[in-house]
Amino acid sequence: MPAYTYRARDRQGELLSATIEAENELSAAISLRALGYSVIAIEKEAQIKARFSDFWQRIRKTHHYELIFFSRQLASLLKSGIAITVALSSIAEQTKNKLLKETLSAVLKDIQAGTSFSEALAKHPDIFSDLFVSMVKVGETAGMLDEVLDRVAQLSMQEMEVKTRIKSAMTYPIILVTVAIIIVSFLLINIIPKFVVVFETYEAKLPLATQILLGVSFLLRRLYFLFIAAVGIFIFWFRKYIRTEKGRYKVDFYLLRLPFFGQLYLKLIVARFSRTLGALVKSGVPILEALHVTEKTVRNSVISRVIDNIHSAISEGQPLAEPFKASGVFPATVIQMVSLGEKSGKLNQMLIEVAQFYDREVDYTIKNITTALEPLLLLGMGLMVAFIALSVLLPIFNLIKVFRR
Repeated sequence: MPAYTYRARDRQGELLSATIEAENELSAAISLRALGYSVIAIEKEAQIKARFSDFWQRIRKTHHYELIFFSRQLASLLKSGIAITVALSSIAEQTKNKLLKETLSAVLKDIQAGTSFSEALAKHPDIFSDLFVSMVKVGETAGMLDEVLDRVAQLSMQEMEVKTRIKSAMTYPIILVTVAIIIVSFLLINIIPKFVVVFETYEAKLPLATQILLGVSFLLRRLYFLFIAAVGIFIFWFRKYIRTEKGRYKVDFYLLRLPFFGQLYLKLIVARFSRTLGALVKSGVPILEALHVTEKTVRNSVISRVIDNIHSAISEGQPLAEPFKASGVFPATVIQMVSLGEKSGKLNQMLIEVAQFYDREVDYTIKNITTALEPLLLLGMGLMVAFIALSVLLPIFNLIKVFRR
């Protein structure tokens, strides 16, 4: 028999929530009333699971790999001569992601109503980026939508590979720091307080290091809620601050000037900027429009402002390399390659070469940072544990000397 989840009140008025097996909802209600329960709600368990699954699918984001697969699949179908409406309908039926399925169905309806593919995609900015829409628009106009979709998929794959490499490189340091925090917290909260009783009993004279350690231990044990509240308030304030134009700009400015990581961050931005701009120019997007789209994909307000200045300078008739040089942000390699590409008429090729060069630089920088971080983190953990051990052992040695006397 199927199971039903119910909410009811017993004879004492206490709220109950459990399951019961019955042939149908009516039988379940009759059985519950026979037990003296006042039924509030009854629902089949399968319906609850289906509703939860549907809710989860709705809140789940569309991942990069799903969009890459969509782009490649659509490109393959279009190359085979299948109409875009038939291709979209087929892909929507096969898609497991609820959000993407609903979005593709909406796009299909718009196309059938006479809207262009790019305009239909533009109505869903949470799924399809400005870059995606711009390149699709160019592909539609030039009659090479399948080629452009392949290019979008390739560009997205390169972006995802870069992110994956960074995540993989940072996994070990993050695990190391997390383990260190857990171990130190355990020692301060559970182990150190046991020694406090001994020190207080014999009125041992405590060195400064031990006093500091005991103070930290006391704060963690007794005033942890203040620490949690302070962290919560800071996170709330920081999130509110970076939503302002001034706050976002300042944070991005200092991110670019961080020791070690600032250079890595700049190289990532330059690689992304060059790759995106090169792909747009190669697809036939006018340089001014390409810069406008690229500005939105950079995700750093400092660089976005620089790109906006470059856009304004070019619209006034300046050569492309001059505003790049005047920005003071882009490395000399980028400026030289842009200048050469502009003069030779191979700007897209030069930009792609710049992106490839900085992709290799990013890999090299990541290796250097992780190679330097690992021994530093291990040394830091060792010093921390040594400090805790000495802070505990020094008073004990003092007590032993007292006992010997």
